[in-house]
Amino acid sequence: MGGDYFQALDSTEPFSYNKSGKNRRYLNQEEFAVEYRKLPHGEEKISILGLGTSSIGAAGEKEIEASAAMALENGINYFDLASADAEPFPVFGRAMAGCRDKVYFQVHFGAYYRGGKYGWTTDLDTIRRSVDWQLKTLKTDYIDFGFLHCLDEEQDLAHAMKDGILDMVMFSINPAYDYRDESEYAAGSADERMSLYRRCEAEGACVYCNHCQPCPGGLDVGLINKYYDLALAGDVLARNHYANLEKKAGDCLRCGHCDARCPFHVRQGERMDVIRSYFGE
Repeated sequence: MGGDYFQALDSTEPFSYNKSGKNRRYLNQEEFAVEYRKLPHGEEKISILGLGTSSIGAAGEKEIEASAAMALENGINYFDLASADAEPFPVFGRAMAGCRDKVYFQVHFGAYYRGGKYGWTTDLDTIRRSVDWQLKTLKTDYIDFGFLHCLDEEQDLAHAMKDGILDMVMFSINPAYDYRDESEYAAGSADERMSLYRRCEAEGACVYCNHCQPCPGGLDVGLINKYYDLALAGDVLARNHYANLEKKAGDCLRCGHCDARCPFHVRQGERMDVIRSYFGE
């Protein structure tokens, strides 16, 4: 599937592609399943289902391309590019080359992929270099939606709005703790959710978020922790999955990088020692 597989269409109506690359046609109302919603302050018609790229890189280039093709074939036009690694970017660049004006890319300012793995930063120069790399790799010269990481103070947002960096502001919601009161979306009361957060923090629980990436030693810290917890819970396959990891807990450099970046203040260096003892490597 080359870049000419996807040809830009003149119409703004929902569209469909087929795997043969022939007989491209529009979906009629009876066939069309994906709904679109228009932004309140814009003209964009966005599919209510999007495709994220968090861990898709581990599946390999062919699977990434097949996933992108299937999304397009089914009318999905919104793609969030917060990836665990750099693998999806060149694939999406090729896949969307012929229909770039029909899809929307959301990239994350603050995410960067030095060494091919996800990391985050608030350093402006590093962010600029990362965005330039993402634009080049995605074969585009513009970004449809930008997601700002690490806005810790209201003045940070005010600065971005004043300087015209943002045309509109949207917020992502995590039902685990962002809703103030219990509702159909919130999981428990605000006090209960905060108590759970504090408990995770106090007990050094790992939630496999990989905010510690990129690891200087090349470890997938989240996955190592996950297989360890699954093994403790009785998952008989977890040990085999751990054994197939390229880098294991025993390869930890004890550099302190992950300890400093963990939002739950987990002492990952010490935890790697425990996991190494448990699995024997």
